[in-house]
Amino acid sequence: MKKITFVENKKLKEMSDFRLKTFCCVAKYMSYTKAAQEMHITQPAVTKHVHELEAQYKERLIERQGNKIVLTHAGEVLLEHSNEILREYSRLDFVMNMMHGEHSGNLRIGASTTIAQYVLPPILAKFASKFPEIHMTLTSGNSNDIETAMVNHHIDLGLIEGDKRLPSMKYTHLMDDELVAI
Repeated sequence: MKKITFVENKKLKEMSDFRLKTFCCVAKYMSYTKAAQEMHITQPAVTKHVHELEAQYKERLIERQGNKIVLTHAGEVLLEHSNEILREYSRLDFVMNMMHGEHSGNLRIGASTTIAQYVLPPILAKFASKFPEIHMTLTSGNSNDIETAMVNHHIDLGLIEGDKRLPSMKYTHLMDDELVAI
């Protein structure tokens, strides 16, 4: 009896993941140059990764309109699925690391301006010292901006003030804030 083995090119999978990350970064900034800066690669390398995705899917993903770029319909579809794939990879990494008691990964936090400036700094400093392998990013804006970022999956956790409620979100009371006139 012959043994049947599934063979996967690990390097090809890693390259595909990197291409998806690069494409998502281009779509985020609508700029090859800004994507290159964030990804710490050259602008021609970013262009090459996007062209390779276009060749792989036999679809144009990005078009130039004057001096700016826009996603084609195929690009929007790829972006939606790429974001979902990359989110799932991140969740998988987190769960698998937790099995070993390791805490690593990325945590994207959004907070309304007052919370970001006055409430979070000591909390995040304590969190960072306890979990140094978790890379945190903080987005600050008004409560509506933070809720929109949550809906669009741009952040993992949001902290807002006020009573606004979106039916698709789960809200948990964290603390009361006291304002005093002087």
